[in-house]
Amino acid sequence: MLAPFDPDHPETLLGVADDLRGRRFLIVTAPFGRFGGLLARALTERGAFVARMVFNAGDSASCRHAERVVFKDEPCVWPERVRALAAEFTDLVLFGEGGAYNQGVLSQGDRLTASVWVLENGYFRPDWITMERGGVNASSRLPRRAEGYGAPSPELPVTRQIGKILPYHIVNISRYHLLASLGAPLYPAYRSPYSAAAWRQFLGHVWRYLGLLLQSRRGLNTSVIAARGPFFIACLQREGDAQLLRYSRFADNAAFLAEVMDSFARYAPADRRLVVKNHPLDPGLVNLRAITARLASERGLSSRVDFIDGGNLAQLCRASLGMVVNNSSAALSALGFHTPVKVMGQAFFDFEGLTDQQTLAGFWKKPVAADPELFTRFRAHVIDRTQINGNYHEPRAMKWTAQAVAQAFTASRAGD
Repeated sequence: MLAPFDPDHPETLLGVADDLRGRRFLIVTAPFGRFGGLLARALTERGAFVARMVFNAGDSASCRHAERVVFKDEPCVWPERVRALAAEFTDLVLFGEGGAYNQGVLSQGDRLTASVWVLENGYFRPDWITMERGGVNASSRLPRRAEGYGAPSPELPVTRQIGKILPYHIVNISRYHLLASLGAPLYPAYRSPYSAAAWRQFLGHVWRYLGLLLQSRRGLNTSVIAARGPFFIACLQREGDAQLLRYSRFADNAAFLAEVMDSFARYAPADRRLVVKNHPLDPGLVNLRAITARLASERGLSSRVDFIDGGNLAQLCRASLGMVVNNSSAALSALGFHTPVKVMGQAFFDFEGLTDQQTLAGFWKKPVAADPELFTRFRAHVIDRTQINGNYHEPRAMKWTAQAVAQAFTASRAGD
């Protein structure tokens, strides 16, 4: 039971002693910023022993309230080290699935003596985070059919709205990459989960965020976009994200867009338009606006395709005819607004009754929306099993989010 934490009464989680006594947690990777330290403190307050892996200077700077375990060897040695560490700890905690260090744990998950837990951004954003055992998103153990989300639906907990997350998320990401870059000589064998160097990640995030602040808001206005004609949305993922690289047949966003536009040019009615929406946390290292324009031009779609970097997703969903995703959780927001969704990759929510199961060609002509009753049950079950109301970056939310995660660990048993 993950979700039934009432953030309006966080005192119910404070002052609880020894309910994690005997548990030994190793935080292998953590969200950028202070959250890892706050989680370590929340676990320690409940009687657990907590250690934190340090792979680079960014990890070192955010390693608070936990014993440090420094790893400076070549990544090829890491899987063997994981097996040894798993014998010393009851629980291994990861943030996300990307990179050699997370994969060094997940690839051995069921063979390890320790339980493996994965934290991730929420399936239903921005008010939730995800916590699952063994994997998230396409690796989730959630059912892949409607029968797995039957009645009665679990009762949803009282929740607190998180509000605006940016710029806190960008600040935390940029700071982490800056420190990792400056301290690179101290960790020469460190392998980043991203293809771009840490200093490029830092500069990319800062430059893109400044660009978003300066850009005209008119082009992001849903009414302005809708006035050009009925439209579909194609949502991009963060370039280099594990969900893009591991759980789809597309090497990057360009390959995804090329297939979508090929189909759109051939099968979409002539009065339909395509709005390509960038991921809010894209580091800006690839000029996706230019790539979109080039692909559209090559297919004779220049007058029918728009690229936007920002915009209100909820309003866009309500106004659109449907959404195409690789496996982005933006689809879950769309389903909540009764917007038809077509999934091109692997996603735990891609099944009959929830997403459109016809071909992409058919989707352009007659998109099929989700069964609203099924979606209501699906959302309640997913929140009950995997979601925690909170956020890793919003300063006012981080402490009680860490307490809520600690409470979820308390309700679980190591080895379950």
